[in-house]
Amino acid sequence: MADLAASQRASKEAELLREKDLAAVKISKEDIDVIAAEFEIDKKLAERKLREAGGNLQSALSSLL
Repeated sequence: MADLAASQRASKEAELLREKDLAAVKISKEDIDVIAAEFEIDKKLAERKLREAGGNLQSALSSLL
């Protein structure tokens, strides 16, 4: 039981670190608008994909194909 709790805690910490890293990625509003318009998705998802692609518009668009 203790191993499971430790594993869940480590997973949660890793997730928080990932979110912090993604929040630090510089992105532009125009890039978010392009992704949202081209794929007809909401801007939150477009922003998330752009952050996951390191702010690279081309990579973000490719990941959605």
